Amino acid sequence: MTIFIKPHRTILYTVLACLVLITPVAQAEDGLDAYGTPDTSRSEYGEYAFLRGEWEAGMQTVGEDGAKTPIEAKAYITGFYHSDGRTFQTCFEAPGFHSTDVRAFEENSETWRASFINARSQRWNGLQSTKVGDTMETIVPGGYAGTADFDTKTVMYDITHESFRNDVFQRDKGSDVWRKTFEMVYRRLPEEPSGPRC
Repeated sequence: MTIFIKPHRTILYTVLACLVLITPVAQAEDGLDAYGTPDTSRSEYGEYAFLRGEWEAGMQTVGEDGAKTPIEAKAYITGFYHSDGRTFQTCFEAPGFHSTDVRAFEENSETWRASFINARSQRWNGLQSTKVGDTMETIVPGGYAGTADFDTKTVMYDITHESFRNDVFQRDKGSDVWRKTFEMVYRRLPEEPSGPRC
């Protein structure tokens, strides 16, 4: 018995077969599993998957008049999931500066709650992050020291596999007006992924 398959079905089956074969390879090629993988039982757990790996960040200050002044030093950042796939940690290094934060998605409030630590500068603070469209926004009451007379907000946007931008804002206590104070551009380091280095 001869079976005839219509040409358009043949093309469809070929495309589907290629997708099945290509997708796992593409996921494995980025090597980022060395920095943990998100729990797939809820999509929100994967909202920080883009930040896995090793990054270099260029920075510039933004004055009250909008003038921008580049900072010569670079920052180096590592991001990784813990083994539960729901806890994400970053380590931030710059000359004379080290901090880390650990965050997890809180299902009741549908936000990421985090603890920020800079033991060298004796700073501890809690903060919350939320995905807003294609951005990740973080509010830091009292600034990163937790005791300042202003709040801090960061907005991560233009997120791709290789880079993203992170703007930092401040507002005085009691005010609703945010003023941009820093701009940062994160670029993925071209190193072979080796796992977290904090």
